[in-house]
Parts: sequence; C-alpha cells; structure tokens
Amino acid sequence: MANQVARVAGTIFTGVCIFLGWIVAYIVQMITIAVMYPVSTPSQRADVCGHIFRRVNYFTASLINPLWSTVILRPFPELKNEKFVVAMNHLSNADPWLCIGPLLPRDCKWVCKGSLFSVPFGGWCLANAGDLKVEFTSDKGGWGTKKGSVRSMMDQAKACLQRNQPIAVYPEGVRNFTPAGPLNEFKLGFFTLAVETEATVVPVALSGSEKCWPRGNWMFDAATVYVSCGDPISSVGHTAESLRDKVQEAVTKLRDSHPDRVATK
Repeated sequence: MANQVARVAGTIFTGVCIFLGWIVAYIVQMITIAVMYPVSTPSQRADVCGHIFRRVNYFTASLINPLWSTVILRPFPELKNEKFVVAMNHLSNADPWLCIGPLLPRDCKWVCKGSLFSVPFGGWCLANAGDLKVEFTSDKGGWGTKKGSVRSMMDQAKACLQRNQPIAVYPEGVRNFTPAGPLNEFKLGFFTLAVETEATVVPVALSGSEKCWPRGNWMFDAATVYVSCGDPISSVGHTAESLRDKVQEAVTKLRDSHPDRVATK
C-alpha cells in the first residue's frame, strides 16, 4: 500500500513538473523566436528551440524526478564527424526523457508520432524545435503510416544531416514488448540515410527504462536506468544492411554488459 501511495505521489509530482516545464519552455521558445526572427533562418531558430526544450525536460524529468535514476556507464564519445545519427533501443515511453542527459550538451532532432505535436505546450515545443513528425493511421493496429508521411520525414532528416544537425532514432520502430529478450530487428530507413549522407552512427543502449513507465499503466515507478554510448561507427564503405547489422550488434553488446542484464544471466 505504501509503495502504491509513493508511486501515485511521485507520478503526480513528476507529471506536474514536466507540464509546467513545457509551459516555461514554450514561453521561452516564443520569446527566442521573436528576438531571433530578423537575424536568423528557420532552422537556426528551431535548433535553439530544441536546446531550450531538451534542457527544460532534462531538469524536470531527470534532475528533480524522485522516481528515476539514470546511470551513464559509458559517456557519449568524441566525434570527428559532426554529421551523426544516434541509434537507441526502445523500451518505454520514458526513453526520450531519459536519453536527453547522456546526449548533452548536444541536441538532436527526434523522430516523433505526429499525434504528439498536438499535445498542449509539449507538442508545440516539439514543432518549434523542428522535430521530425511521422503521421500514423489506424491500419496495422495503429502503426500504419499516412501516405507520404515517412518520405516527408526522411527528407527533413536528410536536410538536418546535410547541415550537420544530428538526429536521434529508435530503429526498432516501436517499444520492445519483451525487454528481457533480444532487440527487435532494426529497420533499414535511417541506415540507408546514414550511408547516403556519409553520417556516423553512435549506438546507445538502455536497460531498465521499461520499469520507469510500465506499459499499460498511467503511473510512473521507481527505477534505475543504465545507459551506454558506444564507439562511433562510420557509414563509409557500408551498405545500409551491413551498417544496420553492425549497429544492432553494438547496441546488443552494450546492453548485455549492463549490471541489470548481467545479474539475470
């Protein structure tokens, strides 16, 4: 009973903090856009808005969150190539919040469900930040995509990489239904893009985040999340298939080295 009360209290506190943070981030973004408008391009304004939104989320969802603890086992590597894609495994709706800290001070454009852009303040912040939208339909159990939506998103992602703006993706596509099992097969799309643009791919592995926000439950829960950032993998000389396989292998090895994974073997 006490644990349930603590979960409810922690969820309400964290949820309120996150929402208030979105309001603050949106106001700061709009002021920034107004100030920068005469002397900047849309992409420059979006990049600054992205930094604002991510830092506010890092503060509200990680630093003052009483439920979640993130342990960075391997920090983000130094990169020679400024054009890069961060490829992560996906376990929970909490993952985007949990992955902000390990990437700082860098900011990526994130691939998001189109419906999230309609969420008051938070979704408006995503739009201001120029994050990448995929429109889903009711087909395929809710995972069908609106015609032209993926192509449009990939074109935006390519434009980002061409100006050395990194992107963050979950190549599994959806959350892994069996966190204790193997990764879902990585989809080719962003690896094809990495090969076309000669972008570096940075593998990042998470474990434990499925406990932060259990599937089918509105409440958060206390959990320790482990994050490891792997060595950068150049796309030069790879096909999309070979690059995908190499990155998936790297993420798997990183994840399997985490203390919570070793303890279950």
